[in-house]
Amino acid sequence: MHASEVTPEAVERANDLYWHSDRSVNQIADELDLSKGALYGILEPEPSGLGCPLCGDEVGYPNRTAKERATLECPTCTWEGSDDQTISYAEGGGVGDMREEGSPEVSDADGDVPAAGATRLPQSAPTPLSTVVGGALLGGAVGLALVMWARRR
Repeated sequence: MHASEVTPEAVERANDLYWHSDRSVNQIADELDLSKGALYGILEPEPSGLGCPLCGDEVGYPNRTAKERATLECPTCTWEGSDDQTISYAEGGGVGDMREEGSPEVSDADGDVPAAGATRLPQSAPTPLSTVVGGALLGGAVGLALVMWARRR
């Protein structure tokens, strides 16, 4: 059976077997008469009850390996991280609905939570563009310094 031909009941059964049994992907696919690709196509991330530190939507485990490694992903903004980097999640909420003060509750690596009203922005890696621009500026400065040094000799 192809993933496009799967019934909602089969999707529910596949997710239940995948997330709540010790059966292998091959065993689940055989039982449901699906290819492994079709099975992976209908699996839904396991909800975590935790919120994304960037957009506030609920994050989840994309697969069992990620769950074993405690690696969460946000389906909205593609953030990836661990549960100690998440914020509290209010069902049906977004960033603005999570706390009355409007600032999400974020815990640090030790699990400490800032005082009410305190805002802590998530740490993010530099974007590739900023890395390239920074490298180009640094290279230009070094090149200019070398030219000036060579002219003085």
